[in-house]
Amino acid sequence: MASPTSWEFYKEVETKILWVNICAQDLEGVAIAINKWWKKRYPEYKIRVVSKKEFELVKMQAKK
Repeated sequence: MASPTSWEFYKEVETKILWVNICAQDLEGVAIAINKWWKKRYPEYKIRVVSKKEFELVKMQAKK
């Protein structure tokens, strides 16, 4: 199973979207862990896997 530091997420409550950035090289293992976590913890949210640049942009826009 992937370690907790191999990916990061940002939750938009108003739009019910989880923005996820994968930081690890083992994409398959991390993707399986994220999928299990997402479906168990946030089943009503949509998930978007994005690059680091887009992830930071989403977080910055939310702070404004």
